Amino acid sequence: MSGLTSIVVPCHDNLLYTALCLQSITRHTPGPHEVIVVDNGCTDGTGEWCAAEGARVVRSPVNLGFAGGCNLGLAAAGGDVAVLLNNDALATPGWLEGLRGALAREAGVGIAGPRSNWVSDDQIIPHVPYDEAPSAALDAFAAARAREHAGRGRAVTRISGLCMAVSRTVLDALGGFDTRFEIGNMEDEDYALRARLAGFRLWVADDSYVHHFGHRTFTTLGEDYDALLNGNAMRYAMKWGLPVGGDPRGVLPARGFDAAVDRIPLG
Repeated sequence: MSGLTSIVVPCHDNLLYTALCLQSITRHTPGPHEVIVVDNGCTDGTGEWCAAEGARVVRSPVNLGFAGGCNLGLAAAGGDVAVLLNNDALATPGWLEGLRGALAREAGVGIAGPRSNWVSDDQIIPHVPYDEAPSAALDAFAAARAREHAGRGRAVTRISGLCMAVSRTVLDALGGFDTRFEIGNMEDEDYALRARLAGFRLWVADDSYVHHFGHRTFTTLGEDYDALLNGNAMRYAMKWGLPVGGDPRGVLPARGFDAAVDRIPLG
């Protein structure tokens, strides 16, 4: 696996963070790649700025939510790997090599994710040695991790939508994200579950690190993150026939993957 990587960055305003994100990609992504910025109903000139900086921009006049924005970008992706990257995240030395390496090396792995300072479950590094981002200290920390953990990682049951490297094989099988999850939360859980049910493995790459500022779009929108999470957890449980009221994450449903129902066409 040595082809083009399509890096999809969905945005709803927050131009400052988007600019930092794109600058970090430029600094730390030496391999063949394209950057696709999704102007998801932006009102702050994000799309225009990104286009002027050379990014490919696809636009929606209204905010389609995280799932809808991702789908818009994925439909335009031409790479053999598509990486969804939050616009409030920073790429670091070795980030993409670690993700692509896992997809190429580990049998059956179709989705890979990095470690991060602000993420859930298996991907989090709760205590990091740098105080500012972007910074030389962040880059040095990430570069050291890439060297010291080269080729290491583990299979998991979920990958956060913060940063997901998805093989073309998985994209062809699953299509896009389920837009029933509206603004955001649980659409990444649903995507990971569909991948597992379709026979793909998920992998956390210890040699890939992405810094995350955390929840910037939710803050901009004035949304209650916990309320969104609880509402979408109920939608997720109902979709998969799981008990409503508990934590449905990681629980396998009784049925398998049905492409006629579970594949969501892009475009």
